[in-house]
Amino acid sequence: MTHILQNRLLLWAMPLPVTLLVAGVALVNQSPGEARPVATAPVWPSCPSPAAIPAGYDYPQSAKTIEGWVASNNLPRARQHGWNIWAALNSAAGTKSVWQSWCTETQAFSPLDPRGRSAKLAVAVTPAEPTRPMRKFKLDNGPTAGSEPINFPVSPVYNVPAPVAARYKGTRCLQANGELANGATLQNNGDVMIAGVIYNKPGFDWIRGKELYRQSTLNGLVPPAGQTRQIPPMPVGTIALKPMLWPVKRSGFTALPVWDSPTSDNGVYSGFEIQSQWPRAVAVTPTPQSTLVPSSVSFLYGVTMANSAGQQVPLGPNTYQRPKVVGLNQFYHYQPNLKTMDLCDRALLDASSYYANGRLFEQGDYLALVAMHLQTKEQAAWTFQSVWWHDRPNVGPYAADRPAIPQARGPWQHYLMTSTYGMPAVPGGSTWPIAYNPYIELAAAHPIKTNCMNCHHRSAWPADSNEYQAPGGPGALDIYKLDNPVLAGKVQVDSLWSISDRAIKPSTKPVGTR
Repeated sequence: MTHILQNRLLLWAMPLPVTLLVAGVALVNQSPGEARPVATAPVWPSCPSPAAIPAGYDYPQSAKTIEGWVASNNLPRARQHGWNIWAALNSAAGTKSVWQSWCTETQAFSPLDPRGRSAKLAVAVTPAEPTRPMRKFKLDNGPTAGSEPINFPVSPVYNVPAPVAARYKGTRCLQANGELANGATLQNNGDVMIAGVIYNKPGFDWIRGKELYRQSTLNGLVPPAGQTRQIPPMPVGTIALKPMLWPVKRSGFTALPVWDSPTSDNGVYSGFEIQSQWPRAVAVTPTPQSTLVPSSVSFLYGVTMANSAGQQVPLGPNTYQRPKVVGLNQFYHYQPNLKTMDLCDRALLDASSYYANGRLFEQGDYLALVAMHLQTKEQAAWTFQSVWWHDRPNVGPYAADRPAIPQARGPWQHYLMTSTYGMPAVPGGSTWPIAYNPYIELAAAHPIKTNCMNCHHRSAWPADSNEYQAPGGPGALDIYKLDNPVLAGKVQVDSLWSISDRAIKPSTKPVGTR
């Protein structure tokens, strides 16, 4: 049975998404003392063949239907829908999963002319300005002080590891701001995880066609002071995803901390680096049939955190004794081909592997999907669901309402899920329930008591933290209307932080324009 499941998972084992054209790597030496990889200029092509979600997965539902679930507080029905969406996204699209054929944020926010879908316009471009890790955008999107801070003031610091900086010094991947650039496919999350933001075809076409990737477009939509306004709302059928990947060594065991859902963060940062909040880890291996069990596993190298005196001190490595061994076949996963990857994707893999395993990424290593946000435009307010891997996937409230989906493939049932569609925490109440992904929100310095819908409905341009800091503004769980004064003077970007975070400077002239 194990071999059958592993063979099925080979269908998933390819880079994401495979439609990208990437620059070739001339050298693939992995030893820190040898020559670093060299690549030609990056190429950001169009997104030619995104697959649609197949029928039979409870998707799509009409806005009237979903709003009926919300009005009647039918949480089980909404959760069943969320599970179906998760399974559908991982259904087969040729030799890959549906979502792997979709378009990346790097493509959506490329300076290429929005009309350009041909290879003629898929030419080398340079980002408008040095990019920052996704984690730092989140830190900028909320205050660290006040009666209800949305970010904790003290969190881990992930400087680019010295072996990675040495390998990519002088390349476009190590930017002037000291951060690693996004790659053609992958994005810099700023910690152990490799990030992505993925759009299906309706969402990608809307961002490109309405030129919402440009700051000049957003600036032209900003309302007068005291008023609120929305961008042209994303079309019905838009789906936005945020996958998070963890590096796994090709042999032996890789540590993965597991979240067992404590109810309090005690008012301090509680990301996966904090062993007291994540006291358990599993040992992930590509060969679970082995009888070898490690006495311990460790992760977290080259990471620091401020102590009580404000000094940066090493955080980790975190060591877990007698870990439970789990097979890589319990995760959606793939093996990147380093010989054909974009150079900056390579750099992100190297940094991620160093933080997790104390060494650079090697040919034959894997990336395992540990978490994903799933956001669908089936109602005006969107649906929000988020999944994360767990070794006890049938225990607790986040396992509830998982339906039988006979046609679903791969280990979709090895993940837990939270969801929020707009139902209050208690019928008739004024707050939304707690709904967060432990690998995503907690590692971004957010507290446990947050809600996806509350956060995403605040996304607006100009991008700053006023959405949380305004006096008398709604709290992190409060239900509020989109004309709330906290959003005055901004154009709301229809619940997509990626638009306000990644829009390129108006001075950037898209390649291919006249």
